[in-house]
Amino acid sequence: MKSPELLAPVGSYEALHSAISAGCDAVYFGITHLNMRAGAVKGFDFEDLKKIVGICHKNNIRAYLTVNTIIYDTEMELMEKVVNEAKKNKIDAIIASDVAVLQYCHEIGQEVHCSTQLSISNTEAV
Repeated sequence: MKSPELLAPVGSYEALHSAISAGCDAVYFGITHLNMRAGAVKGFDFEDLKKIVGICHKNNIRAYLTVNTIIYDTEMELMEKVVNEAKKNKIDAIIASDVAVLQYCHEIGQEVHCSTQLSISNTEAV
């Protein structure tokens, strides 16, 4: 039987190092305003992606990027930029809650996980 993954939220480099020291298997974080924690923490930006992934992979930790808000038409270009940068920087997976993000990740071959923010109310959506 496979053990559950210990996944820790990180909103700063201090939190990232603490999560790694505490023995997590993976971390998740957001960049820009396309994540549910954007208003709660200072957060990271595009320049942090490569550094965070490097720290995580050096420590055998998976790095997940949250893009788990509703994506409006005016945010589609930014969403694609975020996902493209994540893939370029070898993020392990995107955590998404909007169908547009799920579809775009599949289109470009980026691993994607469903966020707890995702609402599924019928079998067709599944």
